[in-house]
Amino acid sequence: MIDEVTIPRLVVAGVCAGTGKTTVTLGLVAALGRRGRIVQTYKVGPGFLDCAYLSHASRRPCRNLDAWMLGEEGVRRSLAHGALGADCAVIEGANGIYDGHGRGPDEEHGAYPFPGSTAELARIARSPVILVLDAAAMGETAAAIALGVRQLDPRLRLIGVVLNNVACDHHRRLIEDAIWGFATLPVLGALPADKACGIPELHMGLLPVAQAPRIDAAIEQVADAVERHCDLELIERLMAAAEPLPGVAAAVRPTAEGEPVRLGVAYDDAFCFYYPENLELLQEAGAEIVPFSPLEETLPRDLDGLYLGGGFSDVFAGRLSANHALLEALRRVHAQGVPIYAECGGLMLLGRSLRTADGTVHEMAGLIPVEVATRSATPRAGYRTLRLMEDCMLGAAGVRLRGHEYHPCSLVGPGTLEGTRPRPAWSVHDSDGEPLGCEGWVEGDLVASFLNLHLGQDPSIADRLVGRMRETGRLRRAGGVVPA
Repeated sequence: MIDEVTIPRLVVAGVCAGTGKTTVTLGLVAALGRRGRIVQTYKVGPGFLDCAYLSHASRRPCRNLDAWMLGEEGVRRSLAHGALGADCAVIEGANGIYDGHGRGPDEEHGAYPFPGSTAELARIARSPVILVLDAAAMGETAAAIALGVRQLDPRLRLIGVVLNNVACDHHRRLIEDAIWGFATLPVLGALPADKACGIPELHMGLLPVAQAPRIDAAIEQVADAVERHCDLELIERLMAAAEPLPGVAAAVRPTAEGEPVRLGVAYDDAFCFYYPENLELLQEAGAEIVPFSPLEETLPRDLDGLYLGGGFSDVFAGRLSANHALLEALRRVHAQGVPIYAECGGLMLLGRSLRTADGTVHEMAGLIPVEVATRSATPRAGYRTLRLMEDCMLGAAGVRLRGHEYHPCSLVGPGTLEGTRPRPAWSVHDSDGEPLGCEGWVEGDLVASFLNLHLGQDPSIADRLVGRMRETGRLRRAGGVVPA
């Protein structure tokens, strides 16, 4: 049983994308850190990019709170587990505060009317909310927006507003008086319209943190602005008024038996999209995480399994293709029966080739008989419901899982290696229940897909993965044949 959570906390929400909630969140996290607080950060929904910046600002892994993939109990477990050792928590919302995924066919009548939204997450987390409004092109109309957000769900604990891109003191006073007079909400802060007071890298197509050389200076500038223009004393008092979150039952899992397995995890600028809970659950199941850089290294020795996550494989396609030692090592361990689980960028690495937007074709490992091409069009994105097509190390045929995809790539001319035909990993529906066909690849102990899974939805997935790695490792060391 995980004890009751009483940590002070706050959700930072917006009325749409681009209002500045990431800037405000980063500034608030850094400013609280200056006051000696240990801040745990969270991100609503499945996104990885904002998480990297929030982790950088807090110096703690940022965790995803995703009600659709994890369910209420999973969200509360993740929030409680992440809060261990922290003084307070700051949760960055996603999109507009009531924007979710729509109601799927399997959701019960009478459920929360905005499923998957920041508002739903705030309800589950019993957390107060501040609303970020971009005031650059508005005056008193800001009060109508704040009032509408407050009235749409009267149970939402909306405690105040932070204005972004305020032109001057008169502009702030004009909006502040209107918001208090009509929406009865305080303005807790107002950041000036100053290009130096922002995170310029945080726009569509975020860079890896390591590729954003100004990030530390930008966060410091935003923290300065939050300290000067926000009422941090009041914000902290409001955070401390968050309702206690009831304890939740810990997921029941079998005790890991046998020797630990060595799990190679690709991690560098090209492979950096991992849910922290995924790695933690794998460790709890008995995996020793062995990080390595596909950009700089070959595979570590004596691995029992591989986990190739998402990231920016397309950006670094040339360097990955030029790492011949790595590609040959991938072919060798696959031939030896080492289990490999690959998501998105990992699938690109394991395909025959990756064609980038400039038309260049980069040869890859060739473990999967497909070619991948990047597209200039809108990325393919959204929540997905999955049904396993056949037994594999993730589960038995027919098992249903939930995942998410966000990528600019597609398969082009999926071919067949000699004696091999494509075997999809799962059938896929979107969050509204519309069928999207089949996706992914299964071959023995290799599972690859464009989709990302959060193992917190069913921790037994981690147990099965590690169990299979342990089983195949024993067979290889004994000189036996690993069954496909």
